[in-house]
Amino acid sequence: MLGIDTETTGLAGGTGTAAFMVGIAEPGLDGVRLRQWLLTAFAGEAAMLAELDAALAGAGLLVSYNGKTFDLPLLRDRRRLQRAPAFPEPPHLDLLHPTRRLFRGVWPDCRLVTAEQRLLGLFREDDLPGSEAPRAWRDYLAGGTPDDLGRVLRHNALDVLSLLLLGPVLARALHDPLGFGADPLAAADAWSRRGESRRALTVLERARHGLDVRGALELARRLRRAGRWTEAVAVWERLAQSGCPEAVESLAKYHEHVRRDWETALDYTARLGEGPEARRRRGRLERRRGGVQGRLDLAE
Repeated sequence: MLGIDTETTGLAGGTGTAAFMVGIAEPGLDGVRLRQWLLTAFAGEAAMLAELDAALAGAGLLVSYNGKTFDLPLLRDRRRLQRAPAFPEPPHLDLLHPTRRLFRGVWPDCRLVTAEQRLLGLFREDDLPGSEAPRAWRDYLAGGTPDDLGRVLRHNALDVLSLLLLGPVLARALHDPLGFGADPLAAADAWSRRGESRRALTVLERARHGLDVRGALELARRLRRAGRWTEAVAVWERLAQSGCPEAVESLAKYHEHVRRDWETALDYTARLGEGPEARRRRGRLERRRGGVQGRLDLAE
């Protein structure tokens, strides 16, 4: 596994943007091997990309933060401009996407430094923001002191080292979202995307007492799909008591189609207001109730 991050001459992208620094962190039995390449002139770009090519060739998994959208396409384009063969690209795990899914409704932003603070308990000291990296590199090329460039190297090193820690913590947050302050509904959705419907239901069940209305409705839906009607109904009834119209409608459907209890279904339908669907449901239930009553009278 390799963690990778670049520092570039600009954040806009395009053929005028180049990576002047690339960092790679590789965990091993004896610790973590950190490698960083720094361009001191554009003439060295081809050599740096060739070194990076060799480093990526042996990787089984590439881990990044926004690397699928920014870092790897940039390196790929620079490689193409050098008229060199395409990079070997192992399977790529971009941690920005699961972080956003789990925390975008919880955190003020999903920058890597925010994830470090919230999930890893790490706070950077005297860190040069990534947005300042292009200026630090240009100043160095113009003959300025290398102090800020040294801070860019440290910033890049912290980025790639954090990637190795962040992946396992995000995996734990998917299993226990409330324990990490994540959105349980987002965690369940992530499991569903992987085809793990049972795991998605388990996550919501564990978090049932901390779910918002959306999460509780999704829990009830998954319980219903699993055939666990009694538990689904209990969730709907709790939500209906607080005036949730989706839960009231689900209870009306349940009593009509599953219990075939027309009276109770009508009671819930009456709470749905006067919309066209509610009127159709009410008319259908009244006809069914009348039909049942007529058969009972005839039998007597």
